[in-house]
Amino acid sequence: MIKNLLLALAALLISSCGWQLRDAQIVPENLGSLHLSAKDPHSALIRELTRSLNLYGVEVVASAADARYSVVIVDFRRTRRTSTINSSARVAEYQLNEDVDFLIVSADGSQLIPLSTASVERVYEFNEQDVLSSDNEERLVKNAMREEIVRQILNRLRLLPPEAEPLSNDQAAAAQTVQTLQ
Repeated sequence: MIKNLLLALAALLISSCGWQLRDAQIVPENLGSLHLSAKDPHSALIRELTRSLNLYGVEVVASAADARYSVVIVDFRRTRRTSTINSSARVAEYQLNEDVDFLIVSADGSQLIPLSTASVERVYEFNEQDVLSSDNEERLVKNAMREEIVRQILNRLRLLPPEAEPLSNDQAAAAQTVQTLQ
């Protein structure tokens, strides 16, 4: 009994930190086709999301009419601010924030997952003696942040109801609670 409880607790801790087995299915297998809608359909976020969905066997279609579901990117915000300064009153670290507001709708336009926000915050060191290296580090950090945003969106796809019916008020509240805990 105690052994099973410890195993369950270990599994919960491992899964809550984002660890998973290779090839573990992040998105539901029966997801079908999906349409991505954004102000800029050629943005790096949409390209990364499309690549990830294709990796998991989800067909990304060009038209919402041809899709079973649509992920609608409502807003994308990226900020960069000084995090710390050095003894010379110059920037030592920058803080980067990315927030993406999105919702998931069915083919008939009904909202399945309420408006959600995927957000990431990272800090990186800035070396004024090696600006090129610092710029490269910022680019790498931004790429990692985009991958994290995509992972958060893919995780929300797991909350889609199996029958593709709109969420009831109780289900929407539970989904929002899960989002808050992530």
